[in-house]
Amino acid sequence: MKIGQIFKKSDFKTLTKNFSALAILQVMRYFIPLIVLPYVTPIIGLEHFGEIAIASSITLIVQVFVNYSFSFMGARDIARNKDDKDRISDIVSTTIFAYALIYIVMLGLAGIVIFCVPKFRALWLVISVTLTIPIFSALVCEWYFQGIEKMENITIVNVLSRIVFLVLVFLFIKDKEDYLLYPVFNALGFVIAAVYSILMMVFKYKCKIRIPSAKMVLGYIKQGKDLFLNSACMTILNKMPNILLGTLSGASSAGLYDAAFRLQDAGYHSVDTLNRTFFPFLARRMDKHKAYRRVNLLFAACISIFLFVFAPFLVRLLYAPEFTAAVQLLRILAISVFFLGISSAYGVNYLLLIGKEKLVRNITFCVSAVGCALLVVLIRLYNERGAAIAMAVINASLALSYYVTVKKVDRGLQSRSSVK
Repeated sequence: MKIGQIFKKSDFKTLTKNFSALAILQVMRYFIPLIVLPYVTPIIGLEHFGEIAIASSITLIVQVFVNYSFSFMGARDIARNKDDKDRISDIVSTTIFAYALIYIVMLGLAGIVIFCVPKFRALWLVISVTLTIPIFSALVCEWYFQGIEKMENITIVNVLSRIVFLVLVFLFIKDKEDYLLYPVFNALGFVIAAVYSILMMVFKYKCKIRIPSAKMVLGYIKQGKDLFLNSACMTILNKMPNILLGTLSGASSAGLYDAAFRLQDAGYHSVDTLNRTFFPFLARRMDKHKAYRRVNLLFAACISIFLFVFAPFLVRLLYAPEFTAAVQLLRILAISVFFLGISSAYGVNYLLLIGKEKLVRNITFCVSAVGCALLVVLIRLYNERGAAIAMAVINASLALSYYVTVKKVDRGLQSRSSVK
């Protein structure tokens, strides 16, 4: 099918511009760490790399709660009030203070967990440094620039932060004991990006940040609970293997799994760039979902095959020799990329767009609950290989659940249509 038959000229221009900005953003966010790894991993070693992986997993769980569903809500509400600067200032202020409130609560809870778990307590310094990232990441305010349709600003901000991280790593990490500088430099990149974003919002776009009422902040949090529960379940599930491996098997197992997962995650986010680009287009033109779905599934299949075939080359290129066992893990996880593509096509880019947020939440919650139990069992039996197998099964189950649900929903809509 020719592009001209799918898109209007204006739609194609917008999709191309947004895809280009998002593609550059994803490259900087996910592939720069992959450039750093061949340099860092031989220096700091598998043990310290595993410690950083455990700290990153705990931090990502905190970040899921801090991010809540504000990235979706903020972008949506700002886009709807694009010409009302006063209203936009209210949305931005409420969102930022909601971020801060949730961050304070999560920081307290994380402190209790670190204190109560001996293995985490031994890593308190690296975890504490990494835990500064969620609030500064939130203050980059990607949702604001997405809402005003200035995606290039998001790219500029993130390119700046990643370049700072890259330069500092190569300049200062020279010895095994420098491993703590890795999360420090990572956090510093987010600090610079956050400051840059806030200054740009205030001075270039004349956005006023003021103190909102407690009622506004709590109301905004309540409004996004369904979307939050859906994203939180999946993100926590994705990082649960590292935490369980760190607790049950040790830092080395967590490091091997994380090495493979980073490559799988980079592949998935290549597919996600396409999905995020099409999300607003499909909101207007759901009749084009079939054409989009074909493109999505073909792209996801290509990424899965690429990761599976080139797993030995990628691991050898990016990691030290002691990471050789990650090849098998990557090949298992590569299968998940295709299933994640199916989940995006039928879940976020279909069910959410037709107003089935609670249905998506329920599917995700059920699969995640069963998935956590499966992870515990398989990790106890097969360590990091069990974690990879469990995640492949979980992602396949989620994709199948979304597919079957969409077919049922479509039959229901067709039945009601025929009755009318």
